[in-house]
Amino acid sequence: MTAVLATTPLAAVDLDRTLIYSAAAAGGAEGLQVVEHLDGAPLSHATPASWRLLAELAGRALVVPVTTRTVAQYERVRLPVVPRYALCANGGVLLADGVRDPDWDDWAAATAAQAAPLPELLALLEAVAGEPWVRTVRAAEGLFCYLVAHAREAIPAGWLADTGAAVTAAGATLSVQGRKVYVVPAGLSKAAGLLRLRRQLTGEGPAPRLLCAGDSLLDAPMLLAADDAVRPAHGELHEQGWTGARVAVTAASGAAAGEEIVRWLLDRVG
Repeated sequence: MTAVLATTPLAAVDLDRTLIYSAAAAGGAEGLQVVEHLDGAPLSHATPASWRLLAELAGRALVVPVTTRTVAQYERVRLPVVPRYALCANGGVLLADGVRDPDWDDWAAATAAQAAPLPELLALLEAVAGEPWVRTVRAAEGLFCYLVAHAREAIPAGWLADTGAAVTAAGATLSVQGRKVYVVPAGLSKAAGLLRLRRQLTGEGPAPRLLCAGDSLLDAPMLLAADDAVRPAHGELHEQGWTGARVAVTAASGAAAGEEIVRWLLDRVG
């Protein structure tokens, strides 16, 4: 693993609804470019300026995508510069130059094992798999699971509350991101993975400055662990009025917030 100089900032950035947006989540922004296709159809978008600035950021900092996406889902996104490192599966998978790190897989499996077994977590979601508001229920990378609803407003609030309590009792975390409900072992967090990566990159040397951006409950520990962080004025954290002492909030929402986030990161790396 290539060492990182303390003078090189580490910019850890969530993808969905932070850097990239579905057409519905883009907030009416115009002139967007497609950055991801699924089965030939456009799936995710970004402003052209944000993609141009992201390439500039990669020249000044070590940009690390930190996403809940599986490896296959992450690899669909056409980033302007291929990152040296990426954390997928909520920090459970490390890609180094596009290659999965087997030692990291061992660490992630041991960490996930501190919660209830995955089949038990999956059963909490599969209990409603036949409901008309549920589109699909899936396990991801053998580490966590998620439910996809047909619409965010169709997810029953009572079911979320009851399931959230059961998930917490099982040693896991529940997060709602748009139409998706994630159930992830509590120890398997973006923050834990990111801080572990930073330690491995720096060894006994001084740690580089850590900048983070994200929009969901699963991003919150990562934002709090950063030297400076930013979140968009939309999403799960914004709906809850969540903030932190070193966490800025964008003025814009939707895809315009994604561009504002990249500009904010560029300002901080100098």
